[in-house]
Amino acid sequence: MKGRKKNSREALTPREAPRARVFRYLERAIASGEIPQGGEIPSERALAALLGVSQNTAAAAVDEAEARGFVVRREGTRKRYAGDVPLKPSSTSTVYVLAGLVEFADVTTAPMWADSFLALDILRRLSLRGHQVSFVNTNLMPKGGLDAIFAARPRAMAVTGSVGGVPIAMEALRRCREAGIPAVAYGNAPELRGFDRAYSDHRAGSRDLTRWLLARGRRRIVPLFPNEPKLFWEHERLAGYAEAMREAGLEPHPVKVFGSPIVAHGRTGENLRVNAALAVAALVELRRADGEFPDALLCSNDDWAKPVLAAISDMGLDPKRDILVAGYDNMSRGAPANGTAAGCDPALVPAVTVEKHNERSAEDMAALLFARMEGSLPPEPQARIHAHEVVVLSPEFANTQSQKENRK
Repeated sequence: MKGRKKNSREALTPREAPRARVFRYLERAIASGEIPQGGEIPSERALAALLGVSQNTAAAAVDEAEARGFVVRREGTRKRYAGDVPLKPSSTSTVYVLAGLVEFADVTTAPMWADSFLALDILRRLSLRGHQVSFVNTNLMPKGGLDAIFAARPRAMAVTGSVGGVPIAMEALRRCREAGIPAVAYGNAPELRGFDRAYSDHRAGSRDLTRWLLARGRRRIVPLFPNEPKLFWEHERLAGYAEAMREAGLEPHPVKVFGSPIVAHGRTGENLRVNAALAVAALVELRRADGEFPDALLCSNDDWAKPVLAAISDMGLDPKRDILVAGYDNMSRGAPANGTAAGCDPALVPAVTVEKHNERSAEDMAALLFARMEGSLPPEPQARIHAHEVVVLSPEFANTQSQKENRK
């Protein structure tokens, strides 16, 4: 209807039908030998997880493949296998979007801070430009999957998620470079600097968070992380914190670790209770070492701020007055309706956080890939850094600080 305002989630839906995505995957996998003729095809559940569709959609695509004869059902079993008739790979070259996701959400439910949203938004932008696009979850990629992708000669490739240090993602980028296939990555880890890339500056974000806390009179600011920092972005955030502290004439504190390697983040009640108890122990140790509690804490993200906030309250302290807590990722923005994201419980919301704007990363990555495919970029790798925002979530500070501070 003319003048109808489109829902923001509707606008993210790719033109590619999900069933067609599964169908084409089976067609290519059998044609390339990734699934050998006579070999068992993945279960409908596995196909759904791999390609980011519902199980019913995967089942419908397999039924269509069976109807066309290149997937067969053996008598007396419900299992289905690759047919005996050789297929030629599709002549249309595909742009692949690779992301290493623990869990995959479709475009209507992916929270805007998550890697799944970034991957899906890139897929949407590529699809709207008329490209044939295929999404691959590298955590669920079968053996030989990367060989099958490159056997079909991809048109281009976008790699999102925690790429730095992930062998299969780095191998995909290296193969693209060797074969002259346009590729773009998300992040700024040292191993990615030989490729086109887009990213949010974690060092600058953490520096601005620390400055915000310092401007509110906080001086004993301690980074409180669930695990020992290993990833590039973790070290970048600690570096930004240290820069801001020294800028203020203060010595930065070493990172304090409170989490357990066998307990996940605090989205479930039991995990939240365990992690809150671990955070209490960490805070007691910090007080024992220095004689008083920190007056502010920097957490890995908003989700990991939840058990820290619970711990502060359990100790009879006020998380808005005694110990301010800073998160990261603005996880209450674009939270799904199932209520799993941080920020759904007002008592567990950090005072301040950083919005990375994944939609800007997706826009930058897609633009780089379009330009590289068109040959309009110089030969050296290009980087796009977009502005983040410091977002104040605690209403106690609304009168002394605008809700958003734009930073470059």
